[in-house]
Formats: sequence, C-alpha cells, structure tokens
Amino acid sequence: MRKSVKAFADTLLDLVVDTEETSNRIVDYLGKKEVLYLGPDEQVIPDDINWIVQRAAKRGYETPNAFMSSKPRAGINHKEYGVTSEGVNVYLDVALRHVLGIDPTNESFTIKMTGGPDGDVAGNELKILMREYGENVKIVGIADHSGCAEDPSGL
Repeated sequence: MRKSVKAFADTLLDLVVDTEETSNRIVDYLGKKEVLYLGPDEQVIPDDINWIVQRAAKRGYETPNAFMSSKPRAGINHKEYGVTSEGVNVYLDVALRHVLGIDPTNESFTIKMTGGPDGDVAGNELKILMREYGENVKIVGIADHSGCAEDPSGL
C-alpha cells in the first residue's frame, strides 16, 4: 500500500510540476497552470501524508504544504472534524483567483472531482461550490470507487 501511495503522488507531481523531462511529454489543453490539493482517504496514514508533502517540496511543487491536507500536528484533521471541504474550497478559491486568473464569483469555470457525492469531502464540496459560486460553477466530471459520470455541458 505504501508503495502505491508514493507512486500515485509522484505520478500527479509528474503532471503538474514543470520540468524539461515532463514538459515534453505532457499534452496541455488548457494552456494554464493546474493546481492540485489532495486529502487523505482510507488507508492513507500520517507517514504517507508527511512523505507526500516532503516529496512535493523536493519535486518543486510551488506550494508543497498545500498539496496535501490533514498533516499531523498541523491544521484540523478532516477525518476527525469533517471540515476538509471548507478548506479545499478556500484553496480552490485562491488558486482560481491568483493562479488561474478566474474570478469565480463573476466568471464561469469547470470542475472535475474524485470522490462521490455521498462521500464526506466531495459531497460537502458540491454543496459549498453551489453555495459560493452558484451558476458560475459547472461540474463536468465526478468519479469514485463505485463509478463515474462526465458531461461537458455539466452534470
């Protein structure tokens, strides 16, 4: 399991950290920087979380401490308090405004999510997205262990 968690994190970093090696192999349809924020799920332990944050720093991710939530001895543990969705949305808002140049309260944008609508984090995040951005947000993809749905027009 530990090896899989590390491989997954490295694969995501391959996609979002711009290096000579990766930039020649990535197809970029957006033409904009993409920002990822991860939250641990079942079987992700504190040692994994620490490794992922350290790895993000080593690989050159601009905000390694923001790459993974629920760091031991830092912040609020989402599994214990269930507040990760609010934190994810704060990070999303900052990334939209300051990294991608989108004002989500006045401009439309699309979201693809992992985690189902019945899950703790994704389910709450869907509600928060609607509360904060209303018609400006369009969910175009969602997936979890039980299935997936995608519609470029919005789900």
